[in-house]
Parts: sequence; C-alpha cells; structure tokens
Amino acid sequence: MKLNNLLTRLLSGAAYVALMLGSLYLCPQAFACVMALAMVVSMHEFYGIAAKIGVKPQRIAGLLCGIAVFAACYAGSFGLAGTSYNHIFFYLPIPLAVFMFFAELFRKKSLPFTNIAYTLLGVIYVALPFSLTSFVYKVAGVNAVCSFFVLLWANDTFAYLFGIAFGKHKMFPSISPKKSWEGYIGGILSVVAAAWALHYLFGDMELIHTVAFGVIISATAVLADLVESMLKRSANVKDSGAIMPGHGGLLDRFDAALLSLPLVFAYMQMFM
Repeated sequence: MKLNNLLTRLLSGAAYVALMLGSLYLCPQAFACVMALAMVVSMHEFYGIAAKIGVKPQRIAGLLCGIAVFAACYAGSFGLAGTSYNHIFFYLPIPLAVFMFFAELFRKKSLPFTNIAYTLLGVIYVALPFSLTSFVYKVAGVNAVCSFFVLLWANDTFAYLFGIAFGKHKMFPSISPKKSWEGYIGGILSVVAAAWALHYLFGDMELIHTVAFGVIISATAVLADLVESMLKRSANVKDSGAIMPGHGGLLDRFDAALLSLPLVFAYMQMFM
C-alpha cells in the first residue's frame, strides 16, 4: 500500500510540474490560464477551510473579485486586447469589494464582519500572489518565473532532507511537529546554491538578483507553509483538498508561493 501511495504521489507531482513548466514555456496565455485555474481552485479550498472554522464567506463575490484582480494584473502586464493600467479591469475589484459589505446586510449571518474579513482575505492571501506572477514574467522573463518555482520546489526537498538527517530542534511543534530549524537552515543554504547554479544555466538576470530570489524564497517558503498549516489546524483538517492524489489540494501545493511571491515582487519593484 505504501509503495502504491508513493507511486501515486510521484505521478501526481510529475504531472503538476509538467503542466506548470509546459504552460510557462508554451506562451504567456497558456500560463495565465493555468494560473487562473489554480487560483480559483485554491480560493475555493481556502473558503472551504474557512467554512469548517464556522465562517460563512461570500464565495462567489470573493472568487469574482479574485478573478478581477488576476485579469487586471495579466491584462496590464501583457497589454492584452489593448489594455493599459487605467483600464476598467483595474477598477473592477473596488466595487466588488464594497459590494461584500452591502451583501452581508442581506445575508443575515452571524459574525458578519468575520465573514467579510475572510472573503477579502481569500483575495489578498490567495488571488493577489497568483496575480503577481504576471509582473515577474514581464519584468524578469519566463526563466525568472521558472527559477522561482524551481527554487520553491528545491527548498521543499532540501529542507525535508536536512530535517530528516539533522533535525533536532523543532520550529513550531504545535503547528507542524516535523519541521526543524536544521531543515530550515539547510533549505536556505541549498536554495542559495541552487540559485547560483540557475544563474549560470539561464543567465537572464544578474547574479545578485538571482541569489536574492533564492534568499527570499528559502527564508519565507517554510514559514509560509507553516502559516497554511496553522490555518488548517484551526479548522482541524489535514489537507486543503484532494485534487492532487498523494499531495492534497492546490492550496497545499502553492502555500509557500503565496507569501514568497509578494516579497519577490516588492524586491523587483525596489531593485530591478
């Protein structure tokens, strides 16, 4: 049974990586479609976890607002259909967000502002990071986006391996009993080395920027994973979903990216 589970996990993971990188190098539109689908599923999973906590988020309004943010970022970044940064896409999320407050008057649910807060959190925590991939693509190019995800996956792998080999001091055992500070530090060192190698493989960005990507990703990825674990533990659920056999939900797969991407975006805006 364990061998079958491992094989399922490997096949599911391989399909995920192939879809991500295949769409990325096919064309911007294909990658945008994959990211949009992953965003919608991840937001649905997030709202599902919120519902298990006892919150009643406005799923449809939240999803529409998230899609509007995503469309605005991608349309503006790639100039699709003649759009620019003063296009309607960039204003549409505002009335959608305001509508959530008015809609709660008619829903007559308990904890109305908690419902609004979780609905908006789904947009900020999930939709916005997915949307920011467009700016990384535009500013640094396709190889930079590839490097971002490769470094995320490398951090997950090496932090796990270092944790198994040397892990003695647990980071936050009440949230995730397996993650250790040794694994965290080992992941950082390994990802910085991987970033150095990717610079010589692609050569699109200056070495300092590639290494900075590695530092930001490795320093935040494990913590971002723990944040999602904290959310799941509060709802007493193991996985965000079951769309990826052996891995859980898409929110589980993208959890590290959700808090790493905004920091990478901020770095790019300030220094690139």
